[in-house]
Amino acid sequence: MIKVRHPSELGHLVQDRVKLDCHFAFRDYVHSAPLHWGRLRVLNRIELEADAAFRLDHESAVEIVTLVLDGMVVAMVDGLGDSLLKPGDCHVISAGDGVALATWKAGGAPASLLQLWLLPEEEGGEPEIGLRRKGDRSGHQHALLASGFPADDPEETDQGRSGDPLPLKARARVLRVMLPTGGQAVIPTYADRCVYALVAAGRVEILGHDADAGCGVAVTGFETILVHALEPSTLIVCDSD
Repeated sequence: MIKVRHPSELGHLVQDRVKLDCHFAFRDYVHSAPLHWGRLRVLNRIELEADAAFRLDHESAVEIVTLVLDGMVVAMVDGLGDSLLKPGDCHVISAGDGVALATWKAGGAPASLLQLWLLPEEEGGEPEIGLRRKGDRSGHQHALLASGFPADDPEETDQGRSGDPLPLKARARVLRVMLPTGGQAVIPTYADRCVYALVAAGRVEILGHDADAGCGVAVTGFETILVHALEPSTLIVCDSD
């Protein structure tokens, strides 16, 4: 099964100089909105005007993965400190028993970011944050940004390098795939898993289906996913159970 969702099919919210493109039900986007794809509960592209901020009041039992696309963003998490995020950086909040307030604020220029919310295997626990800078290995065709699989844990492999994936409390992987025109990527998975690919930039063909920038592609029932870039392209891919 493969379903391409075009930008016109998404939810579009604007409030307080913040624009959201929502792939799943979020705030006022509820009518005919899909609720999730596997453990992926939220996928939003967030555009912030200069000095604008996106805020969440109280969230619990969710893994919030933020990837900065453009501009500078300060992530402020109540009780867990502040983090300055630059393009390519990845930030994870494991909300656990609850985070009272989380804010992402642009600097003196506009900024854009992607945010994925994943449902953890088990609820509870102390809130935690993680930060992965855009390291040397992020220039490779595949960059594993975050993972809930022990085999990917740098503590398990004694790697501990800046490009290692951030840990998740969900059996999921979040990947960034960057391809030149004509480039191809083969993403391995399992037929019973749910894969959702966002075309963050460019234009691609996924399993014979064309998808432009802003499209989301939901896939299940495949053991490999073949991506062919029709122009320089970047995809963010979530693979979950």
